Amino acid sequence: MDPRVLRSLWPIFAAETREQLQTIGTAVLGLEQGTAEQAAEQLTALKREVHSLKGSAASLGLSDIEQLVHAIEDGLARCSPGHVPPPGLVDSTLRSLSAIEAALNRGDAGEPPTIEGLAGLLAGLGRGGFVPPTETKTRVSAHFRRDGLQTLEKLESALGRLCSPGLEDRPGAVWEAVGLAELLKAAANTAGITAVESLASSIRAGFARMEEAGVGASVAASDIAGALVQLRGSLEALAEEAAPEPASVPVEPEVTARSAAGRRQPDMDRAVRVSVRTLDSLALQVEQLAAGRAQQLRRAEAHRELMEQTNHALLQLERAAQQLALSGNGGGALESLRAGVGQVRGVQKRLLQLSKDTHREGEQLALVAQVVRDDLRDLRMVPASQMIEPLKRTVRELATRLGKDVELVLAGGDVRIDRRIVDVLKDPLQHLVRNALDHGLESTSERVAAGKSPRGMLSVRVEPRGTRLAVVVEDDGAGLSPENVRATAVRRGLLSEAEAAKLTDMQAARLIFEPGFSTREQVTETSGRGVGLDVVQSTATRLQGAVDVSFAPGEGTRFTIDLPLILAGALGLLVRAGTSVVAIPSDAVERVLRLMPADVGTVAGHVVARVEDEQLPFHALSTSIHMPRLPLAIESGKPQTAMVLALGGVRAVFAIDAVVGQQEIVVRSLGPHLRGVAHLAGAAVLDDGSVVPVLNAPELLRVAAAPVVLRAATETRRPHILVCDDALTTRFAIKSLLEIAGYSVVTAGDGQEALGILERTPCQLVVSDWQMPRLDGIGLTRRIRAHPKLSNIPVILCTSLDSPQERAAGLEAGADGYLVKREVERGKLLDLVRQLLPTSV
Repeated sequence: MDPRVLRSLWPIFAAETREQLQTIGTAVLGLEQGTAEQAAEQLTALKREVHSLKGSAASLGLSDIEQLVHAIEDGLARCSPGHVPPPGLVDSTLRSLSAIEAALNRGDAGEPPTIEGLAGLLAGLGRGGFVPPTETKTRVSAHFRRDGLQTLEKLESALGRLCSPGLEDRPGAVWEAVGLAELLKAAANTAGITAVESLASSIRAGFARMEEAGVGASVAASDIAGALVQLRGSLEALAEEAAPEPASVPVEPEVTARSAAGRRQPDMDRAVRVSVRTLDSLALQVEQLAAGRAQQLRRAEAHRELMEQTNHALLQLERAAQQLALSGNGGGALESLRAGVGQVRGVQKRLLQLSKDTHREGEQLALVAQVVRDDLRDLRMVPASQMIEPLKRTVRELATRLGKDVELVLAGGDVRIDRRIVDVLKDPLQHLVRNALDHGLESTSERVAAGKSPRGMLSVRVEPRGTRLAVVVEDDGAGLSPENVRATAVRRGLLSEAEAAKLTDMQAARLIFEPGFSTREQVTETSGRGVGLDVVQSTATRLQGAVDVSFAPGEGTRFTIDLPLILAGALGLLVRAGTSVVAIPSDAVERVLRLMPADVGTVAGHVVARVEDEQLPFHALSTSIHMPRLPLAIESGKPQTAMVLALGGVRAVFAIDAVVGQQEIVVRSLGPHLRGVAHLAGAAVLDDGSVVPVLNAPELLRVAAAPVVLRAATETRRPHILVCDDALTTRFAIKSLLEIAGYSVVTAGDGQEALGILERTPCQLVVSDWQMPRLDGIGLTRRIRAHPKLSNIPVILCTSLDSPQERAAGLEAGADGYLVKREVERGKLLDLVRQLLPTSV
């Protein structure tokens, strides 16, 4: 397919495919449960979904995905309805779905959506593992013959196009044909048909020589034509025997089900796919419409005041006319004055009627705008099941790898939440589940020894809480160990022993959200990288939420993410802090109150305010947002206006100068330049046209209630180095080398992950591989050099590519050093690090 066409269709295909992958994964797991009748119905629906996905991939020429989905379809075709499928088939299918999802991620990043380890995945789904003994090679040949003839027709059509004059995208047509030949070659290899494999290889090479028109292309076309004739003969020589359908698959019920579905169709909602960008644009226009309505109300109020002033002026003019009449000195001027007053009275009546009509129409417009706004919000709302259902696959795969028996309980899947929250929260939720499986739940033997059920319990639930929601991840494992966390903080140099000893258990527990913090001594495939829970914290903050942890020794651990139901519109409280007016979401404001001087004091060196016999942290809001502050009223012995913020069980009091008002606000992004200002959630345009900053309440509470500040001096004395390499062994070999030399090291598996870490964690140097998935070392270097805050960080490329051209390309991209991996053991890496990162840093 033309690459330009593929790029235009990719967003639609990727969105649809992800939904299909989730549906297929859930249905495959469902085959292992339920009654025989339910399993039969699920299998029929599952086959249709898989067949649909295969067709979509084939239409875009995505051969890797098409081939793997075809293998899944073949595996499902061998399942007997009403019988539990072989565990190996379920596991292989789930691994294949994960591989397809990874291919989609590569496609999103602009890379070819190829599937890594395709041969192994096909082998896991192949006929060798699941075909009944009665299946013969005749069936394999017949199956391959049918698909091979279809591919042959496409190759013949491709050759015809390439031989036609005036072909616009010749390279695209060539490589589409090369991909078809490669697909045929791989299928022939899997089926063990060497003759076809050899011919497909020759055809592939011939098409590759046709990229440039000319004599060479003509010779190649002649060779390809001969090979295609031989290929047709080889395919037709294969046994032509259709693969029998399983005898127990009922045909009529399926047709009946389709007919029933067709009859039910009028009662079902019709759905269309809408671009997120289009939704954002519509939402912006609707919010501007609502803002315009608010401005109209303000103008109507001003118009009403002018009408009252006009009426007052007319009354004065009428009194003046009466006085002139009584004095007898008015004459003709008096008549003119009275006529003018009468005309103005008539105009005033018409203006009053026009004002009433405008007000009535404005109210109707406001009602329409509200309905449209609510409908648009509903468009953004999706069931939480889209976020939590994929966890079934994660738990199954990871529990099998760790050798743990785990039961996953999901609840709240029907709660509807903002689609943007679902998209952003998927990865952090995966982190929490993986953390619970690896750190929280014990092994079966440990649970039995502790008197627990051998099977561990892990629950993920979504709970609506008014205008907000909570995502709760809870396990019944050993519970978080504050002692272990304290010891880790001391060992990593984050705290001294004296500072760690002063922490309460809850204060120590919150250290697990610090960047780079991990209690795992050894790096495993699942843990020990120091990246995970800090992602949960930063994501929750970015979504105007908060994350909290609670635990009970021997009973389990619970993580609670508190979030808004929707991100865009909210009711905002407008307050004046110092010389500025700011907005804060009203759902975070517990109450506004007036404090007396006796209500504020100090406890253990911290300023606190007494609110209903509870001591809460007390801060001036203007100071918390780094704005100039006016003298507080309480400093002069007067009552102080303040507000209590509360989210996720955390409460604090902030002094403000005045409450300005309350109105519905739309939080707009401030762009990349102010993304690092943590206490700002965005900005909003008020109904008078002024722009006010919108505060991030969770971040204000996090800073206000922070009981301890990790020692910055330690971090300054030990520079942070980021090591980025997709090979686990290489990554941690370099990490160990640098840590022995006294440096603090964080790691990343590819350039995209490295960029995220750099934006969250201050690093003074980057050591990166070149060849990596998603974003390679050259791309990472260029992104760092173009980043306004990261451009000064030195970058060392450490790779196995050592040609002069590759060295020149690396240095041209902006790298400060270039090393071949074999030079690392010779000490050259440390020498270069010391040159670029002096000990005075």
